[in-house]
Amino acid sequence: MARPLLTTQTEQEHSVQQKTVGLLVFVLRYDDLLAADSRILPPITREGAKYEVGRAPEVRPAALAGSTLLLPDPFVSRAHARLVRRRGADVLEDLGSKLGTFVNGERIEGPRALVDGDLLEIGHSLLVYRLVEPRVAVRLASLPQGIQHGPTRTLCPELASMSADLERIARTDQPVLLLAETGAGKEIAARFVHETSGRAGPFVAVDCGAIPDHLVEGELFGHRRGAFSGAVEERRGRIRSAEGGTVFLDELGNLPESAQASLLRVIQEREVTPVGGERAQKVDVRWIAATNEALFSEDSRFRADLRARLAGYVALLPPLRRRREDLGFLVADILGKTGLSSVSITKRAARALFFGELPGNIRELERALSSAAVLMGDGPIDVQHLSVVAARAASRASARAEGSAADAPPADPPTGEPQRSSSKRPTREAIEAALARTNRVQGEAARLLGVHERQLTRWMDAYGIPRAKKSSSEA
Repeated sequence: MARPLLTTQTEQEHSVQQKTVGLLVFVLRYDDLLAADSRILPPITREGAKYEVGRAPEVRPAALAGSTLLLPDPFVSRAHARLVRRRGADVLEDLGSKLGTFVNGERIEGPRALVDGDLLEIGHSLLVYRLVEPRVAVRLASLPQGIQHGPTRTLCPELASMSADLERIARTDQPVLLLAETGAGKEIAARFVHETSGRAGPFVAVDCGAIPDHLVEGELFGHRRGAFSGAVEERRGRIRSAEGGTVFLDELGNLPESAQASLLRVIQEREVTPVGGERAQKVDVRWIAATNEALFSEDSRFRADLRARLAGYVALLPPLRRRREDLGFLVADILGKTGLSSVSITKRAARALFFGELPGNIRELERALSSAAVLMGDGPIDVQHLSVVAARAASRASARAEGSAADAPPADPPTGEPQRSSSKRPTREAIEAALARTNRVQGEAARLLGVHERQLTRWMDAYGIPRAKKSSSEA
């Protein structure tokens, strides 16, 4: 598989003289989501240094030819764009390419200074620009294909640094506390620690928010037969089941206060007394906890002493919106489980999925792609196949329309020329989502967006969106 390469060792060494260094990450190509050929592109660090981006011949891997970065993408022009180090910033320019150069979904018309997190589209290739410390840049440049993190690799500077720390911590008995948003990969990180630790025992995950309060202690510590109503047999409990291995306490913030004191004693004494039992039993387990709750806030009801016991090493996992450079690996891993031999995505669908907000993070990305793989048939993934993303965008558009309805002009005046809407033009993704939600009936989509149909037509023409059906009865 073609892999983009860039820069020289001299430039890498020069990077240590700067406070921050800009890195380009080749993430994926829209035409081949299964490739998993993402990589770090070493930085340009000398003032005035530059390179051009062009198309690589299909018959050979991408490579640095002189000062040109060749991308394995037939939609990239031979001389497509130029990146220049100018006054301490990396400036991107289009070179009159056929399809244009885009930053965060907008076509650039002149020189554009890049900022941390910018998403670049060159042809059908997606790249991410990151600003990092020089020492991090040098380390990542030496590992252009990223480092292993669970079932996939990572190119995210923050996650790469954290993974390196976790690998060292894993060799000790230090407890680990993972702080992250829902769906950001807490269990992946926990399993990474367990597998790196060399512990021979099992990895036992406990969802503290899924167990009824009155059953928590029995589930964790085990119980004797007849210890309480319904205890018809003896149970070892989750902690003893993890003997010699790791206990992962997910959603720790949901652990009831009544169980916190008992858990603290288990951690301190390294022994468990089953509910209804009299004799404590020694246990040897590694503790990893995770939460998206504010356990460190002043008004938290979580026991400070238990928190201190579990917070031997605290890791803050970045949400997906802060690690878009990993989309290539994550997408390939998710779609690889579908058994499909090839998967592509349209540019508008890619922008809706990769550029937008995914509050559910990796978990939401997995749901969106798994359903899209079923719905797309023989074609590429398009916006209408991304049901979760389309519904959210349409909902936001509807909410904006409802919120401004009192001040907006009539959407459909009874006589005369329709008034031009004073509302701000929605994004292309919002318009596509509204069309998808209404089965591409233009009049209904216009009402959903709170504008007259003629206004929607003007917006569609401006974005280059094909005209849709005027009514639901139109063939």
